[in-house]
Amino acid sequence: MPGYGARYWAERTPASRRPTYPAFRGDHQADVVVIGGGLVGATAAYVLAKGGLDVILLEAERIAGGSTASGVGVIVPEPDAWFRQVEATAGVRVARTAWQEARRSSLDMAALLKRVNARADVADSPLVIAAPVGSDAALLKREHVDRKAAGLDAPWMTPAATAAEIGTPNGGAIRLRDGFTYDPVRATIALTKAASDAGARVFEKSPVRRTRFTRKTADVVTAKGTIRTRGIYVATGRPGAVFRQLERHVTDQQAFAVVTEPLSAAMRREAGRRTAVVRETEAGGHWLRWLGDDRALFAGASSAPVGDRLLDKVLIQRTGQLMYELSVRYPAISGLPAHWGWPIPLISTTDGLPWIGPHRNYPFHFFAMAFGWHADGLAWFAAKAALRHFTDEPQKQDQAFGFLR
Repeated sequence: MPGYGARYWAERTPASRRPTYPAFRGDHQADVVVIGGGLVGATAAYVLAKGGLDVILLEAERIAGGSTASGVGVIVPEPDAWFRQVEATAGVRVARTAWQEARRSSLDMAALLKRVNARADVADSPLVIAAPVGSDAALLKREHVDRKAAGLDAPWMTPAATAAEIGTPNGGAIRLRDGFTYDPVRATIALTKAASDAGARVFEKSPVRRTRFTRKTADVVTAKGTIRTRGIYVATGRPGAVFRQLERHVTDQQAFAVVTEPLSAAMRREAGRRTAVVRETEAGGHWLRWLGDDRALFAGASSAPVGDRLLDKVLIQRTGQLMYELSVRYPAISGLPAHWGWPIPLISTTDGLPWIGPHRNYPFHFFAMAFGWHADGLAWFAAKAALRHFTDEPQKQDQAFGFLR
């Protein structure tokens, strides 16, 4: 497998074809420091700079080189959670607001990528949440009923209609509009450039060692300098060593993804319309999307993280597992090899909603992390909520993803 252990999106736009930014040095000041140069951080840098703030973006390695390059490449109109679970833990008002804001954010994020002329292959793609054969379709039907009762858009598809859409037997599905497929690495590169054009100062190879604060200001400290600021936007995926005390707020799993060799014409005829993003409902569920060069990207097989010493062995096993499960769904592609296979870190929360907002133990900070499978759609919401927070114009809906929900 030529791309074994490598990530499809990272190889599609290799480092040699990406813009480079200098490492941070010296002592500076800024209105807001964005920590993390993935999709969430780049979106925030752009929104904050366009909002009139002086912004510095710090990336520990290369822009779009972390978890952004590991993703599925979809913008979905909902959080990475089940509505019934969030409703049970946080209440119907929080759950309804979270789904409404996620749908708006999905549309706005896709519009933003088009506005900045990102050559990221943004394409409309409905989200089909399907109950595969062997799963409990009644659970998905109850999810549908609860969403409808809360006033959310959740059209139900019969098993026959779902099979025509996705090409596999099933127990029915929820079909949501306002989803998109795209290239997350190229999108992040474009947003970083747009942020720079708007006045943001961007630095790579500049890991943050710590932040510190007084009553009036905060400092962001790197190996080569310090930034005095009144706002810190943390877009690091997980709290990490710098914000270790917040680790208790997140859960940690590891999933895997494969990209196949191109499908033959006969295989394509058996694979349905190949226009939808498919999310499956069984435990440890799978995600499927189709790529423009007639390949399938299939992800899932989530479990507890494994150490670096065992990762290569587990990657071999999970790649084979995913290809087998994909062939069960589409027998016509049985025997088709994987071309790429890689691990995906899944940082989430107990109820599945991300943490977006300030935390009382960290004055001047605004966190956007623990998005689970997808930060893509909610990156816009997080950036706009941060702009409102840093300009003292918060809105009530911003609390739906906060630490006090």
